Amino acid sequence: MNQEFAGYSITRSMSGGGMTKLYVAIDAQQNRYVIRVLDAVGAKDRKNRSRFFHGGEVLARLQTPKPHPNIVPFIKTGREGKTPYMVLQYVESRTLRDLILYRDALLTDNVMIFIRQLAVVVHYVHTHGFLHLDIKPENILIRPNGQLVLIDFDLALPRKRFFKKLSTVSGTTAYVPPETLMNKTADDRADIYAFGICCYEMLTFHKPYEGEKIEQVRAAQIDPKVPPTPIRQYNPNIPMALANLIMKCIAKNPEDRYPDMGLVLRDLHTLI
Repeated sequence: MNQEFAGYSITRSMSGGGMTKLYVAIDAQQNRYVIRVLDAVGAKDRKNRSRFFHGGEVLARLQTPKPHPNIVPFIKTGREGKTPYMVLQYVESRTLRDLILYRDALLTDNVMIFIRQLAVVVHYVHTHGFLHLDIKPENILIRPNGQLVLIDFDLALPRKRFFKKLSTVSGTTAYVPPETLMNKTADDRADIYAFGICCYEMLTFHKPYEGEKIEQVRAAQIDPKVPPTPIRQYNPNIPMALANLIMKCIAKNPEDRYPDMGLVLRDLHTLI
C-alpha cells in the first residue's frame, strides 16, 4: 500500500483478521484513524465486498442519533481504485484476547465492569435492530481507562424475534452456539451464547469446551451428551449466582438460555 491512501497518511500497519488489513493513519489535522482494507483476493468476490460495506452500514445505523461509547466510532466507507476501505476512529487499546492471554491485572481487577459493559453494548445492538454474530475476545477492545469497545460488524444481521436461517455459518467456532453450527439458525440467543463464552473466559482463562483441534471443540459443542465444564470447576471463587447466570447463557439448548439480553442485564444488576 502507498504511504498516502484515500486522503490519509499511513503511519503503520496493524494485525488484521481474515481478508482485511488494518492500518493506522492520520489526516491533515493529525487526527488518528484506523483504515480497514479488504485485501485483493477478498475484493474480487462480490459477497465479500457486500459484507464488508454492510459492516459499515450497520455501524452508521448504530451511531444514529448519537454514538454509543462501547461501539467503535465509524467515519466512512469508500473505494480507492478497486480497493474497498473503511475508516474508523483510532482506539488506543488492547484486545480482550490479549488481556485473557496474559492474565492481565486490568482484566482481573475489573472483570465485572467488563462483563457489565459487554452486556450493555450487546443489549444496545439488539434493541437497535441487529444481531452482532461475531462476539469474541478478538473483537472486543479495552481502553487503558477500562472502557470496552465492540468492533467488527461485518457479520451483523437484522434482528428477528424468531430463528433466522443463515445462508452460511461464519464466525469463530468456539463462540457459535450448537443450533447455528448444526442448523444454520440464529436469534438473540446466539449473541447471548457468545457473550457467555467471553464471560467464562474472562473469569477462568479457559473455554467450556477445549481441545487440540477445532474439530474436537465443535464436536463437543454440538454433542448433547457432552456438557460444558462447570465454570466453578476452573474458578471456585466465582459467586454461585454469577456462575449460574453464565452457565445459563451458554446452555446447549437455546430454550434453556436467557431469551433476551435485557434479562441478562437485569440479573447482573442484582449481583454485588
